Amino acid sequence: MWMNTNKALHPSRTKSLIPESSSNGLRSKQFRSLDIPSLSHLLAFILHPLPDALPPSCALLVIDGLDGLLELDYPRYQSMTPNQTEQKKWQAGRRYATLAALITALNKLAVLNNLAVAVTTGCATRSRYDNGLGAALVPGVGASEWDAGVWNRLAVFRDHQSRFVGVQKCQGKHLVPRDEAGGVGRVVSLWITGEGAVRKHDGNAGLGREIILSPQKQPAKPSLKRSFDEVADSEDEDVDEYGWVDSDEHALNLDTLVEPTQPVENDTVPD
Repeated sequence: MWMNTNKALHPSRTKSLIPESSSNGLRSKQFRSLDIPSLSHLLAFILHPLPDALPPSCALLVIDGLDGLLELDYPRYQSMTPNQTEQKKWQAGRRYATLAALITALNKLAVLNNLAVAVTTGCATRSRYDNGLGAALVPGVGASEWDAGVWNRLAVFRDHQSRFVGVQKCQGKHLVPRDEAGGVGRVVSLWITGEGAVRKHDGNAGLGREIILSPQKQPAKPSLKRSFDEVADSEDEDVDEYGWVDSDEHALNLDTLVEPTQPVENDTVPD
């Protein structure tokens, strides 16, 4: 079952995933698409599912674009206005509680129906001014309760015509440090066929090899303030800090070398 939250599923790509020999009735049983207009509809479907909500042979549930629904009801950054109502303040604190309830219900739904659940989200930016790095891409949906309930996490991105997938979490084990923002984990290149099948790239350039990407540090901006060691203390200042002593000693040396001329007396010896 595919749950659309922000964009419709492409019909030609959907037909290519199901064999053409299958009849229309069999296709409807193998694949279902459901439009989810709001987060309330998604919570009602997951937290209180109807007996016939999922087909008996359902093996995969895909929720496409969860971050879009979440940002509409519980924005990540609330507008700090003076006339902010109490309801908006209450909604700002309900974001993480809603995510915790949703991930718990998804795990329960997967166990009871013996199916896999895949949730796609966008990315958000996070500044890293403390360690001298630029802005980093982080998951659009993130919380401690949500991360604890996620079993595997993949980051899919592309560089021009090349496509890559980064494994950030596998079987509950983090492959990227949790305090490191912007890490993509273990990266493997791939390509998508016309039928929508994903295959590992095995080109001669070595793109199919497993690589590890690490963010490069940018040079830190020099501080405009002097450090504590550079600020001189009045008690520790040297007497000759400004070079006045050298000038005085030089003047004294000149005075001692230059003496006033005395008249020379000639002693005469009497005959």
